[in-house]
Amino acid sequence: MKKRRVMALLLSTLMVFSLAACGTSGTSGTSGSGGDTQGEASETKESEAKEEAGKTRKITALVQQSRNFDGLQNMIKKLEDEENIKVDVQVVPDDESLNMIKMKLNSGESPDIIDYNVPAIYDIVNPEENFADMSNEDWVDKLKIPDNVTADDGKIYGFPFLSVPGVHGFIYNKDVFEECNVSVPTTWEEFLDVCQKIKDSGKTPIHMPKDTWVPQILMTDNFAKALGKDAVEDFSEKVMKNEAKWTDVPELAEVIDQYLELYEKGYINTDFASATYDDSILAVAEGNAAMHFNGDFFAASVLEANPDANIGMFSMSMTDGVDVMTENMSSAGFVVYKNSKNLDTVKEVLNLWSTPEYANLYFEDRPAFPAMKDVDGGDVPEYLQDVNEKFIDSGKVIPEFNYSVMDLNSLFESTLYVYYVDAPAKGNMNGQQVMEKFQGDFEQYMKDQGTEGF
Repeated sequence: MKKRRVMALLLSTLMVFSLAACGTSGTSGTSGSGGDTQGEASETKESEAKEEAGKTRKITALVQQSRNFDGLQNMIKKLEDEENIKVDVQVVPDDESLNMIKMKLNSGESPDIIDYNVPAIYDIVNPEENFADMSNEDWVDKLKIPDNVTADDGKIYGFPFLSVPGVHGFIYNKDVFEECNVSVPTTWEEFLDVCQKIKDSGKTPIHMPKDTWVPQILMTDNFAKALGKDAVEDFSEKVMKNEAKWTDVPELAEVIDQYLELYEKGYINTDFASATYDDSILAVAEGNAAMHFNGDFFAASVLEANPDANIGMFSMSMTDGVDVMTENMSSAGFVVYKNSKNLDTVKEVLNLWSTPEYANLYFEDRPAFPAMKDVDGGDVPEYLQDVNEKFIDSGKVIPEFNYSVMDLNSLFESTLYVYYVDAPAKGNMNGQQVMEKFQGDFEQYMKDQGTEGF
């Protein structure tokens, strides 16, 4: 392609000189005004060409508030400074992002690129109908684990930043633990005792926000731990065929009851119904709260807010004798709007972002495991080294529960996750009642989808 463009440029240049020469010979014996006009025209074309070459190209992006990292901002700035490509970013609250994405896609006014979890977004929004197929882009060959972002139809629609899925656990402030004279617990009873001691000291044991995607992580983690990998796969297969009900598995309701107990005992911040995700980050970073349950990325956000924070991470199971961690099987990344008018520019941007020159910036302040080969993910922090040694290297990691029923992500977002916040806020449901309510939602959803067996 480059050779063709060079040849075309040479030919067009030769034609200009040829025409100019013809014009000069044809006007011999007349005034020189004709030659001057042609010279002016040539200068005008050259000026227009330079102006076009220097013209700023623009693309639009929707980014979740919690993922508008400094590294991403630096990548965007580098694009504008070096490539003259400007990314107009719309930052939206995390708990509003999914509805915003659906609304913009339905209206046909979607941004060119959309930040969400890949491949989880494939099960929430039909990728073939809404997103551009990226399977043949140059950056796909750089992926360490392409299967991680491949859709059921064998195509790749999402650009990921991470290769190794994140792990879930309690991210804690070590200094607060030391102040309260407590150590990392190994059983749920020990954990409750730690929470009580922290509360008695005047600190908040666990900080939770109103954002519905956050509390559910404790459930998707402990559902998997309570049932075990094989039982999760068996149950998920049966429930999707209407051969089992969500209320048939008492362990699910028991996990929710244990979660609700944390609120009942006053171990959660009292403003959980209004607090934001950023509030949780600051609470742990500043030592006003001891812990928060989330993916390991939360720890990076805490250190970003307070580089001097002394942060650790530990796994905790509500089920005695279970010593594993769960994985988040989706990476932060971008999908591309299928009908984008700037598709060529977007593809150029993603190819640039896959290079070490750009991708290294993403991990500069947030070390992790890059999705692309030859990218420097930085020095993995101490809290992640411990987790890696105790769980990842020893193979004590299992998929989170949600991974087994990813087709239900959109239903979870609009119903079950909301109940996890409503139940402690309103005090109107226990674990069994939450699952009964969700069972009704699930049956209606499957009927609306025309699923066989419902």
